[in-house]
Amino acid sequence: MTKENNTDIDAIDSTNSKPDKITVVMKDNILKCDLNDGDESQLFTSMFGVDDKYAFDLLLTQAVSSRGHTSTDDKYNAVMPLLLDIAPQDALEGMLAVQMVASHNLAMEMTRRALVDGQTAEGVTQNVNRATKLMNVFKSQVETLQKYRAKWQQVIQVKHVTVNEGGKAIVGNVKKGEG
Repeated sequence: MTKENNTDIDAIDSTNSKPDKITVVMKDNILKCDLNDGDESQLFTSMFGVDDKYAFDLLLTQAVSSRGHTSTDDKYNAVMPLLLDIAPQDALEGMLAVQMVASHNLAMEMTRRALVDGQTAEGVTQNVNRATKLMNVFKSQVETLQKYRAKWQQVIQVKHVTVNEGGKAIVGNVKKGEG
């Protein structure tokens, strides 16, 4: 994409609450996103959990840049629906969503590189190791997002307790006596 290249992107949303077209402009290595119809702040919040246009443009640039060298339309149309599906609720979730997309993209790139014809055994091993590490990072990011959304509340569920006849059971915090 050149420094001031405009591209129309189809916005994908199953609820139809998002605009049909988004105009993306690359200027000074930052993507600027303008809607042909609809409310921009709704798109900002839906995709990155932010209500600031500059933060939206920055996060969109970072997410799209993680796609590597593919055609312009493919970059946006592949990244935007993923971010809308993750549905970040705030800026921290938005940043984590961008990291998740980047980790996934890199893991898939390392997997692709491992499959290149004529690859040495060492090259295959290195790329598989990189892909595995990135997939573990992605898994950790998903777990972090789930914990963050649960507000870090730890829930311990006891599914089955058996107390035999004549047995005693105590439910609650138990502290060992001093005497």
